Parts: sequence; structure tokens; C-alpha cells
Amino acid sequence: MATSPKRSYLTLFRVAISALFIVILIRVAFLMLTSPKSARQYDDPQVAERVERGTILDRNGRILAIQTPYWGVYFHLNAIDDLAFVSEVVSPFVQMSADQIMERARGYTTYAQIKERIDEQTAEELKTALAKNRLQNQVTIEKRQGRTWPAHFHGVQTIGFTNTAGEGIEGIELSQERYLNPVPQVGERLVTYGDEITLTLDLDIQYTVDVQLQEIAEEWDPEWSAAIVLDAQNGDLLAVGSWPWYDANLFGKSTSEERKNHAVNQLSEPGSVFKLFSLASVLEAGEADTSTTFLCDGSYTFNAGGSAVTITCSSPHGEVDSRTMISKSCNGAISHWALQTDPAKFFETLSNLGFTSSWDIDLPSRARSIIADVGAWSLRSQPTIAFGQELLTTALHLTVAATALGPTGELLTPHLILRRRSGEDGTLLYERVRTPVAQVLTPANTAIIREGMRLATEEGTGTLARVEGFAVGVKTGTAQIMNPETGSYADGALYASALAIVPIDEPRYIIYVGAHDPKGSNIWGANIAAPAIKEIIKTLASQGKLIVSEK
Repeated sequence: MATSPKRSYLTLFRVAISALFIVILIRVAFLMLTSPKSARQYDDPQVAERVERGTILDRNGRILAIQTPYWGVYFHLNAIDDLAFVSEVVSPFVQMSADQIMERARGYTTYAQIKERIDEQTAEELKTALAKNRLQNQVTIEKRQGRTWPAHFHGVQTIGFTNTAGEGIEGIELSQERYLNPVPQVGERLVTYGDEITLTLDLDIQYTVDVQLQEIAEEWDPEWSAAIVLDAQNGDLLAVGSWPWYDANLFGKSTSEERKNHAVNQLSEPGSVFKLFSLASVLEAGEADTSTTFLCDGSYTFNAGGSAVTITCSSPHGEVDSRTMISKSCNGAISHWALQTDPAKFFETLSNLGFTSSWDIDLPSRARSIIADVGAWSLRSQPTIAFGQELLTTALHLTVAATALGPTGELLTPHLILRRRSGEDGTLLYERVRTPVAQVLTPANTAIIREGMRLATEEGTGTLARVEGFAVGVKTGTAQIMNPETGSYADGALYASALAIVPIDEPRYIIYVGAHDPKGSNIWGANIAAPAIKEIIKTLASQGKLIVSEK
């Protein structure tokens, strides 16, 4: 039967398309097989073989963290004929018995890590023993780079640590990772060096603070304690103590509670120490009648929306003025003056002192101090805040706020990093400068507060902080601890603390000590924190960091 013209054209079209497709496939295959490989070749640039992590120092040049070589001991199990004999040879150099070594080796199949770290001298002695017994091919001693923290637990939560890969995990080691552990440089250099970072910490002062925290722990058994020593002239953090602590060289054995920096990140109600700043707010507003003495009979009652609210003091204080409110720590007086002050003005000064914000001191986390906005206050909030409840803050916030109590009323920015230098050639890359935030308080008002702190040391609640020969000003505090589950203070747990300025007329140091839930009797800030501050001041003097200011 004859084929129709239409079908002939369709067949011809299909053949043409198939032929074209085959030609294209052949061409692609030809190009793939014959194109020169060098046309698209890319060579990776030469980079440094390793990165030497930067060193961390204290302000006096003492090493806080450094890269150090170490040697690991490994068995080539497939090459070992007599495991018992090899274990006997190695045993004296790895502080393990032969049986312990064999037991460890059984956990591997071909290449067994027997000891992660031995020092250089031990490594050389082991090499000699291996050579003597012709075991060099059966046992390997590998040199590696590790991190060492010579200060051990001193300032550990601030300094932090690194993981086994040499990466910063906490503290300065983490926050400054990009400087301490940079990417390998392009070029012919074999090593890229991380920057050298010098902290504002003074290891002598840090040690002094930690000794006092240890003594508080042994005598009073607190849940945790914290202490800070701040340079009142430039805002440098000279010591940041937090107990319980851990040894950075054994960080794998540490707990989350030990790694917490309570001085910087722990929010709590500050108690009567806060009266320094609530009085500052009252004085700055200038609306309360502080020129008339307040008669304290042991309690103060005020009207809150038709209901009577009573605030108690530890004892009747008699006639109280601005200075003796601080020295006697009178709840009634500061509550009375706070109620005479416009809430917005009262809140504004506290906010300007940093109690509604956070401080960036180059650590990974930044705790924010909390005071509710005025619109959320109840009728009893203002007097309650005035003596240190209904707010959350940290030891860092309290210490920094105290810089504004100096003669100028100037609030200073706190610093933890003093300088940073190139690890390659020592070039100065950063240096902290004194950084005022603002003049928050008037000099006349700060003089009143400092005089009250001096009086507290001479005849008030802070007499146990007094040091002969030095003009010390102090404010103690004992805060009830609220149970978050019940929302009450009925449990009886307390937070004992004290804040001191020395010398009080020309501030050089601001010192804060706090202990959370101490055990025993007389667990007041006056009995726990004030004596610790006294010992810190005495040690500062013995170190030549304080000069006698009074006879």
C-alpha cells in the first residue's frame, strides 16, 4: 500500500532530529575527552601549617594562658609482639601500672593512646628507654601543642578555657577567639601567631580576693560567693572572684555551677547596699526633705491605696539624717524619702547609674540589671526598691555604679582588656582608655554619701571593715532571698554583702564582696563581707598598692 505524503514528511523529520541529536552527543564527548585539563586547573594558595594561639597575661605580664608543647604516648598494636613487656618498659614514664596500660590498650584495635600528656623531660627519658629495648617502631611519642593555665582556678571563670581542638569555649578564651586563634595566613610562613591579650586583672589582687572567698566558703558554707576589686580612677577590673571555682587545666571535671561567673552574671536582690544609690536618686531629685531628721522607732508605716504598709528596721535608730541612714542602714528613713520623690526622677537616676542595662566587658555573656518601668510599679514598689528589693542586679553593676560616688560624680565604663598586641611582631593593636559614661551625680551629693560610708566604718554597721591607718568607707547589706517557687521570703535564706571605697575621700579602689545563703548564726553582711573587705585592704597595703591616708 502506498505511503501518504504526510507520513513521509513525519518520518523524514524524525530521522533528521535523531541525526542532529547524535551529532551533538558526539561533539560533547569529543570536547570532554580532548579539552586540555590545564585550562581550568586551580592551585590552592600556600598557607601556614599551624596557628599558635595567643597568650593571655595579667596587667603585670604574668601568664594566665599559654600554648605549651606536650608529648603523647601511643602503641602500634599490630607491631607489638609482647604487650606485657612493652607495658613494663613504658610504665614508669606514664604513671600507670603495666596492667593498667594493657587494659587501656585492649580498648583499641591498631593505634592505642596510652597517655595523652607527658612533659619534655619525661619524653626524652622514655625515648632513651625505647631505644635501649629496640621498641621505637612499636611505641610512638608524638609532640603536640596544648593550652596551659598557670593560674589554675584564679580568675578562671573570667579567663575561660579551650577544648581539645584548641578552640575557646568560655570566658576571654571564647570572646577573643578571633584574635587569639586567627585563620592561617597566606604565604610562606610556617606558623601564624595569635594576638597577645593583656587583661586588667592583677594576679596579686585576684589571689587576695580568692583567699577571702575560700575562707568565707569554709566558715559560712554559702551556695555561692563573689567579689570584685575595681580601680576607681579608670574603671579597670583588677580582680573578679567567683566561688565555687575549678582548675582550667582540669576543665573536663568541672560542673556548670563552678563555671558560672557569679560576680558578673548572677542576678539577685542586692539588699541594703543599694541604699547608696537610692539615696543618690533622692538627693539628685531634690524633692525629699532630707534636711529634717527622720525619727526611727524600729518601723515605718505608710498608706498605699487605703492599706497600711509597714517596713521594719533591724532596731530603733532614733534620729536619722542622710549620713546616719547609711551608717545605721535605716529602712524607714530611705523609704520615707523615696516616697517624697517623683517616681520618674527616682527611676531616671538609677537607670543612669546602669541598673536597667548591661555592661560589655568583653565576656561572652552580658547580664542585664532589672528594675521594672515606673508604670508597672505598685504603691509600695518605690520604698521597697529604695532598700534593695524588687530589683535584680549583679556585683558588677553595684561596683561600677559606685564609680559615680567619687568626688566628680562621674560614672566610668568598666574594662577587662587592657591591651592587645600582635603575636607576630608585638605591634600595639588596642589599648583601653579611661571612658566616662556621664556625670550622673553632683559632687555635693556624692560627698554626703561618702561621709555616710565613712561613718558606717567608724561607728555603724561596717566597723569590721575598718583598717587602722586608712580612710575606709563601707555600706553593708543583708538581703532576704526570695524563693522563686513560693514567691516569698519566708525560707529565711539571706544574701550577705558589703561595698567599700578606699580611700573614701580620694577613691582608689572599690571593693565588693557577697555571699549567697550562708549558714550559721549572725549571717549578716557586717559579719561576713565586711571582715573580708578588711583583709583585702590590709593585703593591698602590704603589696604597696595603698598608702596610709590617716593616722
